[in-house]
Amino acid sequence: MGRPLDKQEAVLYGKFVNAAYAMFKRDPTQLRPEPATGDIPDPYELVAWIHMSDYFVWWREKPKFYGFIARHKEQKRNFVLALRGTEGWVEWLDDAMARLVRFRQVPNAGRVENGFEEIYSTLKVVNRYGAADREAVAKAAPAPVPGPKQIEKTFGEQLEHLADSLEEPAVQEQIRTAKGRAPRRSFVVTGHSLGSALATLFVIRNKDRFDISTICTFASPRVGDTEFAEQFNQLPLTSWRIVNTQDVVPKLPLRLPFFDYQHVATPYEFSSAGVVKANPACWHSMETYLHWLDPDINVDAECKR
Repeated sequence: MGRPLDKQEAVLYGKFVNAAYAMFKRDPTQLRPEPATGDIPDPYELVAWIHMSDYFVWWREKPKFYGFIARHKEQKRNFVLALRGTEGWVEWLDDAMARLVRFRQVPNAGRVENGFEEIYSTLKVVNRYGAADREAVAKAAPAPVPGPKQIEKTFGEQLEHLADSLEEPAVQEQIRTAKGRAPRRSFVVTGHSLGSALATLFVIRNKDRFDISTICTFASPRVGDTEFAEQFNQLPLTSWRIVNTQDVVPKLPLRLPFFDYQHVATPYEFSSAGVVKANPACWHSMETYLHWLDPDINVDAECKR
């Protein structure tokens, strides 16, 4: 499905996911964390935060920072959507739920895992600040930066609104007055663990809205049934699903007679046996995955043998 795995390129996408983890871990209560120097790979910049609410059976937790949108500083219609993975017991329960339901946002795309479908519906885009705000801030410095603008509608519509807001004023006016077609935006989508499942749902939901060239996932669980996987696999894009065969999460949810779960393409498997300590957290760690792609990247210090 698409191009064969390019390890160097996949490392780049993994660094975006690691940036989401780093921004979250510095202060898990912060909904709009700023990246530290070196978090987001050059030549990209953060343009929006992504919030999500964990879901389990009968309750929905408060929104958390789950990832971000980065834009190329020169090729300004090229974006990266990066989503972090599980960082708590509620989120692990999200991964383990096994009930298949119709994906409400794409009713004809088969069935997907209930927890993933529920939490996908909570994804929100928070605009760092739009193009007009940037100009106002530059002119009025050191006046306070305008507060972020939260955008409603579906997740894909929110991203489209964000991209519109970052266009030059003349293009914004054409879009606003419907005198010109909205420019085509290129998206690379990447995620780890639960973030991989959400990235997969995003791609099948927004394949016609954006030019999604590549999806690169790490430690993805199974997202939907055979019908869902078959429809996803027909999409004209590059899909790299990187899997540590020691990792438990890609084995979830279990394939059972009444739970026809199927992985999407294209798997690139490796084994961390003998490389990291034999425990689920080390098998699942992003550093373990990145070390396979590039041996110069160290595994997590707590996982070294």
